[in-house]
Amino acid sequence: HIYYLTGESRRAVENSPHLEAFKEKGYEVLYFTDPVDDIWLQSVSEFGDKALQSVGKGEADLGTEDEKKQAEESRKEKQETYGTLLARIQKELDENIKVVRLSSRLTKSAVCLVQDQGDMTPQMEKLMAQMGQPVPKTKRILELNPNHAILEKLQTIFNDDEHADEITDLSKLLYGQAVLAEGGQIDDPGEFARLVSNLMVQAL
Repeated sequence: HIYYLTGESRRAVENSPHLEAFKEKGYEVLYFTDPVDDIWLQSVSEFGDKALQSVGKGEADLGTEDEKKQAEESRKEKQETYGTLLARIQKELDENIKVVRLSSRLTKSAVCLVQDQGDMTPQMEKLMAQMGQPVPKTKRILELNPNHAILEKLQTIFNDDEHADEITDLSKLLYGQAVLAEGGQIDDPGEFARLVSNLMVQAL
């Protein structure tokens, strides 16, 4: 594949959590930051004999066959550990996301939003809105880093009380963090700021 990522600026793309696993494995990724790039990419599926693949869509299937097998086995084990918690997070965020799943592309960040292969990118949605075109609401996939301390903390809270309000608040914070990381706008900035403040008070 020829891997690429679209975004509003080089800085935003370079710091995208979608790139973490690709950087770690030494993959080169093309950056597209012009607003018309999303339109152009819809009509171009390959270059030479290589397919173009967005690192922000679908599954991140990287490494050798042995590495892929080991990663899949590890993810299955993590899925057994966190499966019920993921279902709870899914329930909390069902209005905004398609599904919650464990990520194979995150190595440092806790969370990111991913599109299915046929979904419109956030940049394309913004471009259509600016042109006055109707933009259907697209639910994205919320990916969580299975090795991040936040997920372990959430699991501890969930084990103590499956109905804890803290899980509701932290689920909203994770979603808001993922929206901001992709350059989007939070639907309720006031609530997000309140949740961040509450978390800061607990940490101090």
